[in-house]
Amino acid sequence: MSASIILKNCWVIMKCERHAAGQKVNEFGECLASVKGMGHTCWALDETLCGDKVQGTADEKLQACTMCEVYRRYNRITGTKANMVKNFFPQEEHEYQQLLKQRIENYLRSKLISSSLTNNV
Repeated sequence: MSASIILKNCWVIMKCERHAAGQKVNEFGECLASVKGMGHTCWALDETLCGDKVQGTADEKLQACTMCEVYRRYNRITGTKANMVKNFFPQEEHEYQQLLKQRIENYLRSKLISSSLTNNV
């Protein structure tokens, strides 16, 4: 059995039809999760198309995402199939790790700037 059958992409689980060959792609456009090949990591992307509308940043949508079946299956901390994503989709895992690294760096940078401004006042 192939990994793609076991580990369904978010657009299959959510039945949104926003992937490259989906029925709604011409009407609403292709979701960024499909464009970037991140169908098991959609919650980590900004502005994915869920519920027929563009969602916010990954931080803004995280609360809603934590209640989603895709997140519950594939998030890398408590997801029931997280290790399978890591093993079967190494490129997606690499992209996810890069997103996390970038978010941490941005957070630390903002804290350094904030701290610097506070110390200079």
